[in-house]
Amino acid sequence: MKKRILLLALTGIISTARTVSAEEKDAPQDTIKTFLIDEIIVTSSSKETNRLRTLPGAVSTLSPRQIAERQVTSIKDISSFVPNLYIPDYGAKLTSAVYIRGVGARSSGQSIGLYVDDAPYMDKSAFDFELTDIQRIEVLRGPQGTLYGRNAMGGIINVHTLSPLDYQGVKASLSYGNHGQVNAKISSYSKPGDSFGLSAGAYYDHGDGFFTNAYNNRKADYENTAGGNLKLFLAISPELTASYSVSYEHTGQGAFPYGFYNGETGTVDRVNINDESSYERSLLSSNLSFRYRNGDILLASTTGYQYLDDDMRMDQDFSDSSVFILNQRQKQHTFTEEISVKSTRDNNYRWSFGVHGFYGKFRTGGPVEFKEEGIKTILQPVFDGLSSVGMPGKLTITDESLYIPGDFRTPSFGAAVYHQSTYLFTGGLSATAGIRLDYEKQELTYNSEAKMNLSMQTSPARPPVDLSERYPASVIDEKISAEFRQVLPKVSLKYECGPRTFAYLSAAKGYRAGGYNVQMSADIMQSRMQYDVMNAFRQYFPPDYVIGEPKPVKDVISYRPETSWSYEAGMKSELVEDRLRAEATFFYMDIRDLQITRFAESGNGRYLSNAGRAESYGAELSLSARLSGELSADLNYGYTHATFVDYNNAQDDYRGKYIPYTPQHTLSVGAQYGKTLRNCPVDRISASAQCNGAGKIYWTEGNGISQPFYAVVNAQAGVHRGIMSLYLWTRNLTGTDYSTFYFESLNKPYMQKGKPLQFGVKINVAL
Repeated sequence: MKKRILLLALTGIISTARTVSAEEKDAPQDTIKTFLIDEIIVTSSSKETNRLRTLPGAVSTLSPRQIAERQVTSIKDISSFVPNLYIPDYGAKLTSAVYIRGVGARSSGQSIGLYVDDAPYMDKSAFDFELTDIQRIEVLRGPQGTLYGRNAMGGIINVHTLSPLDYQGVKASLSYGNHGQVNAKISSYSKPGDSFGLSAGAYYDHGDGFFTNAYNNRKADYENTAGGNLKLFLAISPELTASYSVSYEHTGQGAFPYGFYNGETGTVDRVNINDESSYERSLLSSNLSFRYRNGDILLASTTGYQYLDDDMRMDQDFSDSSVFILNQRQKQHTFTEEISVKSTRDNNYRWSFGVHGFYGKFRTGGPVEFKEEGIKTILQPVFDGLSSVGMPGKLTITDESLYIPGDFRTPSFGAAVYHQSTYLFTGGLSATAGIRLDYEKQELTYNSEAKMNLSMQTSPARPPVDLSERYPASVIDEKISAEFRQVLPKVSLKYECGPRTFAYLSAAKGYRAGGYNVQMSADIMQSRMQYDVMNAFRQYFPPDYVIGEPKPVKDVISYRPETSWSYEAGMKSELVEDRLRAEATFFYMDIRDLQITRFAESGNGRYLSNAGRAESYGAELSLSARLSGELSADLNYGYTHATFVDYNNAQDDYRGKYIPYTPQHTLSVGAQYGKTLRNCPVDRISASAQCNGAGKIYWTEGNGISQPFYAVVNAQAGVHRGIMSLYLWTRNLTGTDYSTFYFESLNKPYMQKGKPLQFGVKINVAL
């Protein structure tokens, strides 16, 4: 066993001895998994009533070897490798948009859940972090609401980290690449006693950036990230184990490297901004878990806490003009608790029960500052020409800049109970049914106060008269709340044709909670100030002149829950024993009150709104092959046809149009080669290459602008000797030119380009 662990360490792969759960001891061994991903510690879920490898649903699993070969350092790097999973890399770590089968979110909320060691990440502002010493990553596609709740409408990403009870040693790596990319990691795993394990690690990332700001000739997307983690594992008794982990990460980066898009030529200009665009984040996550297991049940408790403190600065006109800037700050405290119990006896009936609760304390400050040109081009036009309807003179805003604060407090809490049962009939047929009762309450307190100073000039011969003392400051002090209740059922049938082949059918309800658009604060206060000023001088207007009163804050800022019914049919099979495995899936989703991101007409940011009904259907295919003792390959393809069925925004009818930001195709083709050498200066050589592609992606509801299908090639090659490994690596080897994001601000289009060719060298040391 020690020789096996040492050999895998020499190849730079995080490896462990294989541990088989009690419920799998009598199951047929998955030999292709032994060849391709044998370094996974195979354990069962603490609440799933089916074994992971025979789950009646679409599941993709990445092993430590696959993670290393594909250069996966964050969840964004698994995009396209999982069929119909798309995670674009744009903006900043604040923005982690995840799409599965046409379901996703760019701004508020989330529809894809992320769990790390069974603890949920409740806000996608925390999704983009450094992955270190990962045991495996699981992606479950399709609604997982029965077991995981309201944030799992499109699927779940489960990240499991390495345990010092299964692996001991020290691992270190240092990587350097073009564009000033530096990555350093070190971790230590020890087992001081038979029942106690301890691990600690630290890492540092630096990048000079890929895009240059034409305004000051500086990099617009530099990055500095540092962090560390500590894990404690204790076997209290043969039945009871406990673990505690804590991690911290701090990031400072240049952000939002968007360039003006020229629709006539199809080109994107260089970034050209005159105000700071940056993002700084501190992220602390901790997790306390207990597991009690005897011959009958598995009882699990997971307590999670997460703290996020960030500071986002954005030149919101994305140009060299002084129009307006945004400085958004968030502070989040999130507490979660889940207790589950399930049967572990390998008999015909398996069951699972659980309760889940969370509390989130969120505070967001989003002040917008209108600068000289913003006042002139956005605010002043509202008052120009009022003399034609009775105003005795010309109103002029006298502020050189206008600061509009916005403070939001959005506490939320929720609770759920769930149950799932699986019954195995004779002849290979089994049925799984589950239900979850989900409750959530969200509150919002919005406070803001601002004043627009005005003067009036009645004739060119007279000097302007200051009017600012004739009306008070505009004040918003709102407190609203909303409650959401959902019943989330799921049912599936599975038929095992043989020990390695089965087919299934499933139906499940998905749910995504409603909420509030805190990004709309500047628009709300802007409308309020304009109304208050005009209302103060109502006597100058004709009796029949209507001064438009702002809509109630709740109507402007709220969006409704999104629900779906998903139907799925699939088959998994080992077509050639020890050689070829295949998985095929077909799905259809009926989505109601689809939540889509729209851009404010004022240009003051983006917000979520509901878009009627939509549907998404498609297919997925995964193939894994061992071509020889040294060579393996895989193919993962996903097709999604996601369109609006009923969506009319009172200006345009988008029926039949594709849902924006969702790729119609995702494709990943990879090959891995490794050979042990004898009587040579090196012990082993290895090489891997992957081609990942996505598209066509429509950027707008009208489908007028799109990103065609594109593909990038990543590769690395290594030599291994003793405790050291040396790799040469590259990303986007072909220098593919593509875009990852499109939006409009002040009626001008902008895009972010994908990252260019990258290459470098990496050294691993394993002791």
